[in-house]
Amino acid sequence: MAYLSLSPLSAALYTALNVAGMQALVGSRIYDDIPRNPTYPLVWFEVQEPRDMRGFGTGGFPETLIRVHALTQYQGEKQGQAILAKAIELLRDASLTVTGYTQAGGVFYDETVVLRDQEIEGVKVQENVAIFRTYLKEA
Repeated sequence: MAYLSLSPLSAALYTALNVAGMQALVGSRIYDDIPRNPTYPLVWFEVQEPRDMRGFGTGGFPETLIRVHALTQYQGEKQGQAILAKAIELLRDASLTVTGYTQAGGVFYDETVVLRDQEIEGVKVQENVAIFRTYLKEA
């Protein structure tokens, strides 16, 4: 029995995002942690399991939050928006294969947040973030 969905969900997200359409925009730079001295543009995704939604039942039924960040050095928003649009296309309503879990429904797209003029290791970047959630039932 799995007790935390984060690692299996991260593996499923990497598989879903690491396809030709996204690679055309960012190459192989799809990460679950930003590397030191990164090359841009890149996609960074993160997952969070904030609460168990099982009610009075047994077994886990976590609501999981997903954030996909498009980080670029492009002067403006065009490049980051294109990367984020591809992420939304790939993940919205997607059925993911998450080891140890059965997905309840698809991936829900909730919102986009634009964080202009961020800095990573002294480098100015533009950051666009798509926020999703999904529900997983322990298998």
